[in-house]
Amino acid sequence: MASDSEVLLLIERGNLMGRGIGYVDVHLLAAAKLSHCGLWTQDRRLAVLAQE
Repeated sequence: MASDSEVLLLIERGNLMGRGIGYVDVHLLAAAKLSHCGLWTQDRRLAVLAQE
């Protein structure tokens, strides 16, 4: 689980503002990154950002 401060840091460092995903999606990205696991999604924008 990612804290709010970790999510905000990911938004800032990952240049995620205005990229077409929501705050909950960024929480998913952060949690996947922190746990070193992949993220499976059918959301194309989220999938592209997860690959980056």
